[in-house]
Amino acid sequence: MKRMRGFTLVELVVFIVILGLAAYALFRSFGSVLPRSPTAAQLTQAMQLAQERMELILGQRDVLGYNNNGNTVDFDPCNRGGPLPNVCTVQFGYIVSSAGTAPAPTAPPAGPTIWNAQPIGNDKIVSVTVSLGGITLAQQSAVLSNYLP
Repeated sequence: MKRMRGFTLVELVVFIVILGLAAYALFRSFGSVLPRSPTAAQLTQAMQLAQERMELILGQRDVLGYNNNGNTVDFDPCNRGGPLPNVCTVQFGYIVSSAGTAPAPTAPPAGPTIWNAQPIGNDKIVSVTVSLGGITLAQQSAVLSNYLP
């Protein structure tokens, strides 16, 4: 008699039990992570808040000039005293923060310049971060340069 190929019923039952236990463990781990994950609406709201704050910072720089705040790198009107714009009041638990850094000045590139602009070597990097419950949801950065026409 030829030996038949295939799986026995016992082998299939053991396989199904092992597969079921592995799936149960996997779904349990997802169940503990998913409630803490941000929703799509929260991510969209955070990105909009970051864009609004960055536009406010860039708009203030355009209106008041590059060195509107002395030698500091903080261009965020929400961090200054006085009357605050409406965009500075954030609700629903979001925390919007901004920071500025001034990288070391570099020598201007050799060769012809575009539009006769001469870099003066004091670029500033401004970043806006939006977080909710200790989790960073959105971040935007911009480089502010001071060029003389």
